[in-house]
Amino acid sequence: MGYKTEKSAGFLVFFRDGKIRYLFLKKKGKYDIPKGLQQPGEDELTTALRELGEETGLIKIKVIPFFKKTIEYFYRWKGMTIKKKVVYFLGETESDQVKISAEHDGYVWMTKEEILSKIAYRNLKELVEEADRFIVKLNW
Repeated sequence: MGYKTEKSAGFLVFFRDGKIRYLFLKKKGKYDIPKGLQQPGEDELTTALRELGEETGLIKIKVIPFFKKTIEYFYRWKGMTIKKKVVYFLGETESDQVKISAEHDGYVWMTKEEILSKIAYRNLKELVEEADRFIVKLNW
């Protein structure tokens, strides 16, 4: 096999203020979506909700039904190759007030267009594009 596997879950959170804005956390100059490792005994949604609360302080979230996207990628950490599987859910919050954890440097709410111009990771761009189409299609 030659690599270790990890499974995480997270939330792509959006807020409306006339536009749809998505929450991204900042860490060492990079943007990412709230997520974390799935713990024994947790299902994916439980992990995603726990991590969202820990990393952003957001605990009141409207989970958007029927949206669930899995992304897989490899990365290197401490000389090891890790195959990461991340399951993302989509959620809406009524508050744009976020209390980030100590593991992050900041946060930003961005429109789809801002994300497409600022985010480097193709898989995150695709996730946002898919979520945005889903929200618009359902007229959420």
